[in-house]
Amino acid sequence: MKNTADRIQSFYQKHYKLCYIQSFNLVRCENEMGILTDNLIITLSSLPLVPEGPKLIITFEDVKDLTIGSFQGAFRLDIKIQDKSADQLENINFRVTEVEHETFAFVCRCFEWVRTY
Repeated sequence: MKNTADRIQSFYQKHYKLCYIQSFNLVRCENEMGILTDNLIITLSSLPLVPEGPKLIITFEDVKDLTIGSFQGAFRLDIKIQDKSADQLENINFRVTEVEHETFAFVCRCFEWVRTY
């Protein structure tokens, strides 16, 4: 298992070429303890946006304090992920922000990503 800094760096390497927003979905789920949580699924791709092109699908689990700005046009997202686990806040391990256009910001418990080809 990679440490947190390596996970974040690995994400940045995948995000570098697949950085244009294709979808942004907030999904309410019931976790393993029966508690409702909000998960955010963001799909990124390269230009042109085509259904069969490569994608980076990122799932952020247990999202809190979500703020959303404008999504006008297909533009490049610059997502920054900060490790906040040392702050010892319950179920908050990461702060995620889109820094170029301030499109969104939130905190979450964990994140996963999958690259499709």
